[in-house]
Amino acid sequence: MNRKLTLCIGLALLTSGCLGSADTKKADDATTQFYQQVAAKQYQAIYDGAAPELKNSTSVADFIAVMQRIDDNMGACQPPVKRLDFHTKANPDGFLRDQGYTQTCANGKLTETVTIVLRNGVAKLAGYQFNSGDASDSSASSSSSASSNSSD
Repeated sequence: MNRKLTLCIGLALLTSGCLGSADTKKADDATTQFYQQVAAKQYQAIYDGAAPELKNSTSVADFIAVMQRIDDNMGACQPPVKRLDFHTKANPDGFLRDQGYTQTCANGKLTETVTIVLRNGVAKLAGYQFNSGDASDSSASSSSSASSNSSD
């Protein structure tokens, strides 16, 4: 058991080391900006500032509709709390970081994953996935779009 825990911690430290502290700060700042814009219901601005990964996977109308539906269904939410759930991936086009978050909202709990891409020193939103447990959520399988993972 102790060996397994040590291995998990070692892998987490190794993976987090892939991003330098400056890049980690850029990714964190982009995520903070995303949540500030969500709180202000600036869905068009989120889409306009997003990376091509998000824009190529969903239309602006669909993105805004999903974000509005989350707001309507969940109500006001407390600030997001980071989960120990992150993944990093480097490829020739940039560096992707998926970070898990949880928010407690007026109408339930919202579990989210925010994907940020770092390219040429700039961090942008590349994807957003959520699970509210609401059966009215629609599912999408793209890892770089606003999507929902629902439990029936």
